[in-house]
Amino acid sequence: MITSELPGVTLAEVSLENAVNVLVEALDLMHALPVENCPFSASWNVRLHEAEQRIEAGLVDEADFDGENLGRSAADILEELKSFPPPPDVACFTHGDACLENFLSLGGTISGIVDMGRAGITHPAQDWALALRSVGSRFGPNGRQMLRQRLPIDCTNEDLLRRFLLLDECF
Repeated sequence: MITSELPGVTLAEVSLENAVNVLVEALDLMHALPVENCPFSASWNVRLHEAEQRIEAGLVDEADFDGENLGRSAADILEELKSFPPPPDVACFTHGDACLENFLSLGGTISGIVDMGRAGITHPAQDWALALRSVGSRFGPNGRQMLRQRLPIDCTNEDLLRRFLLLDECF
C-alpha cells in the first residue's frame, strides 16, 4: 500500500472541530458498511485469543500502557479482560485502531483512511473508545467532550468503552 500519495493531513494536524467532524464522518461510513460475507472477524473472543498469543510471545510492551494501567502486567490485564461477559450483540465493520493519525482530511472532508490491519466486525465501541482516547490526548478534555456528544447511543457506556481501551493495551 502506498500511503505517501494520499492527499491531505492526519486529523492530528487539523483543528479540533475539523478532526471531530471528519472522524465522526469516517467512522459512520465504516460502521455502515454491509458486513454479510465479510471475512474479517474482530469479535471479542477473536481479539482475546490474539491478545493472549501476543502476551505469550512477549509482544506486549507494558511500559507503553496508558497511565491508569502502568505498573500492571499484561497477564493481569488479560485476566481482567477474560472476566468480562461478551459485549452487547451489536456488530459492524470497524477500523480497529481509530486514532487521529489513521484518518486523513483535505479541505475539511475525509480524504483517506490508513492502517487497517486490525479492521473487522465487532462492536462499534472498539472504534469510539480509541477515538475518544486519541482526541483527548491531542485536544484535551474539551475535545473528548466534543466527540462524546457525537457517540452513537450504544457506545456511550463507560464500562464498555473502558473494556476496549483495556483490550488495546495488548496490541
